[in-house]
Amino acid sequence: MSQCIRRVLPRCYKCLSRVESSRNSSDVRFVKSNSSQPLLDLNEVHKDWKSGGHFPKAPAHIVKYGAKCLQALLSHSRLNDHLFNGKQYRLFPLHAKHGDENIDFGNILPPSQTLQPPQVDWSSLPIDADKKYTLILYSPDCSSCKVHWWTSNISPSDVINNPDDITTVLPYVPAVPLKGTGVYRYTLVLLEQSSVISENLQIERLAELDGLISENELRPVGLAFYQAFWDETVGPSLAKHLDLDEKQFCAERPKSMHEFYAEERFLRKEWEMKTDFM
Repeated sequence: MSQCIRRVLPRCYKCLSRVESSRNSSDVRFVKSNSSQPLLDLNEVHKDWKSGGHFPKAPAHIVKYGAKCLQALLSHSRLNDHLFNGKQYRLFPLHAKHGDENIDFGNILPPSQTLQPPQVDWSSLPIDADKKYTLILYSPDCSSCKVHWWTSNISPSDVINNPDDITTVLPYVPAVPLKGTGVYRYTLVLLEQSSVISENLQIERLAELDGLISENELRPVGLAFYQAFWDETVGPSLAKHLDLDEKQFCAERPKSMHEFYAEERFLRKEWEMKTDFM
């Protein structure tokens, strides 16, 4: 047994060192078996994975994998149920950033990072360039504000931060997760319009997204989401944008059996002392 271990271990160490060196290398490529010629550039594969497009040299399991991965992530986080009431849409990952931080598949951002509207780019998405689109920032977990942002009549060539023909139905509200209520989910949803949306459209901040999609004849085509937890900027953001006071919650720990019986014994003894004087 020891001789086998001595023979195997050196090979394992060589394999591990080879894997570590290739992992740390920035020039890693997909390579065919028994060939030194690169098959795919990883940067091109990543672009194709994000866009769900058809990269001509990509293997079958890579083509449109970005959309499948996003759908699996939505099912895992139950966003399909809480956003679209269980309806299935073919969604592609949006490329969005809050400052220098990417909004990437549920990563956690502090509310202080979300004080300004996100930068969104969907130029790589396989969508119709002749149609108009709506971009909504929505949180199914926030009790004070669900629709955080609504912009409509956007063409794929428009820039969100420098709008010309973009209609802002609801101004931007940063992430406002309340203290003691855990992590909130915030989703950027890109929706295809069937007609032009007026800036006088009346939208409630606490409206359900599935109902808004049906009422305005919208079709979801892209999504990005992140998560946020409470920090010191939540109170000022609530007061500034929603004119609300900040609420804080704390959880009460249930009594242990030892504490419960100790309290029962104390109350029983106190009652016996009172009855002695009666």
